[in-house]
Amino acid sequence: MSLLEIEGLEKKDYSNSRPLDVHKWSEYPEVNRFIDEIFKDLSSFNGNTKITKKLLKVLLLDLYVAWSSDPDLMIMFSRNNNAYQAKSRYNELHVGKKIIHLVDVCIDHNIIEQKIGFNDRLNGVSYQSRIWASDWLKERFKEARFNLFHLHSHPERETIVLKDRNKKLINYVDTKDIKRMRSLLHDYNELLARTHLDILDLETPLLTIGNGKKKMRLQINQQDKFVRRIFNNSVFDQGGRFYGGWWQRCPKEFRKRIMMDGIMTAEIDFSGLHVVLLYAQEGIDYWSEVNEDPYALSQVTNIDPSINQRAAAKLLFLTALNAEDEKKTFHAFRYQSEKGSLEKKMTDEQLSSLLHNLKRKHEPIAYKMASGAGIDLMYVDSQITEYLIKAFTKIGCPILTVHDSYIVPFGYDRFLHQQMQKGFEQVTGISHPALKHTTDYYDRFENEPEPSSPPQYMEKDYSKVASQRHLKDLSLFREFMDKPERENWVPDWTMVY
Repeated sequence: MSLLEIEGLEKKDYSNSRPLDVHKWSEYPEVNRFIDEIFKDLSSFNGNTKITKKLLKVLLLDLYVAWSSDPDLMIMFSRNNNAYQAKSRYNELHVGKKIIHLVDVCIDHNIIEQKIGFNDRLNGVSYQSRIWASDWLKERFKEARFNLFHLHSHPERETIVLKDRNKKLINYVDTKDIKRMRSLLHDYNELLARTHLDILDLETPLLTIGNGKKKMRLQINQQDKFVRRIFNNSVFDQGGRFYGGWWQRCPKEFRKRIMMDGIMTAEIDFSGLHVVLLYAQEGIDYWSEVNEDPYALSQVTNIDPSINQRAAAKLLFLTALNAEDEKKTFHAFRYQSEKGSLEKKMTDEQLSSLLHNLKRKHEPIAYKMASGAGIDLMYVDSQITEYLIKAFTKIGCPILTVHDSYIVPFGYDRFLHQQMQKGFEQVTGISHPALKHTTDYYDRFENEPEPSSPPQYMEKDYSKVASQRHLKDLSLFREFMDKPERENWVPDWTMVY
């Protein structure tokens, strides 16, 4: 039975969903009054009143965030008791299995609606249970005397995450180094919370990205800005990358239009970072001693010439670093390729030829391909990212990270460039990495302009018009946060509000 057959005439997109966030919180008086009013109707719920109200607040606030961001967005909800570990360091509000009973009571009282988990056999997709606000609750949301800016992640939410080989969250003992990392992320998240992050020209703060099974709707809002650092394989020297924030899932073409407190941004990334890191481990300075496009190959004979060979080679190389063998490499390559693309149809034989040519081009590091080396490289690049987050947080200027690419307010790209060089050298011992601006207008400023003669070409280079939604949201955010029209970190000559 297909999904549409299951639902009959009712068409609901169950893929438009996200997991329940058990850390959404607020102590704003109007929020508490809202929760108290709804709690009065839950006459059938037996148990500790204080605990019940806490669970109800977590549940309703996350439903409110979902509804505010996208009225059709659903919450993925596990009905497995084992999914809720109240005493885990990753569950600061100690949300336990009682929330399952609370959801059932809310359903009985027409507060929320639910679709029990099921299999869509036609499309080969399994769905966890979904919950969403009922029409009655949506009307209460519309009447609520609070808004998204009154909600936040619980201040004690864990930022340092450790997973085992099965990607399961595990506990650990704090060390001096872990406390240092947590302190930095606390300050960084505080900085992000005070920064308005948005895409300039979106009238509706939603992006539909991907296709097929990977299709998703990305909500652009001030609630999805919390960043964590995730380590893997039960150790603190594998993985360690920084995750969180809607910008990490945002396509590159939209990242160019990200605004920070009304200021346009610039993005710089490392060229061929993992290639360079692998060569560095062999004592070779790639850009000084080799200095070739790491993904450029002579035409592989058994590959369709219509395929963008360089792009395919790059994807295969990076995929091979994170796979344990060639079979898993090829499977992962096809999974990541665009639906219906020629790359998706490449055979193991074709991919093997491409990988062979990559190994021949990169003989000193060929043994690292299809070896699972990527998890170690992630730790190295995460150290560089940590250096950059520390440098920018120290001066109170926001920075967004997309693993080996970094977004900063326009006017700070020169400082970012310098810090990327310093961070790379400090972590790897190698100087002069290859850095690349991904924005089109960076090189217009060879020198800092005089305030009296601002650049006249900015409007042409950044021609998108700010949406009324963006301007209104920015104004409300400034008012709520009691922010000045211009932050201290904004250069006097920046004329890009």
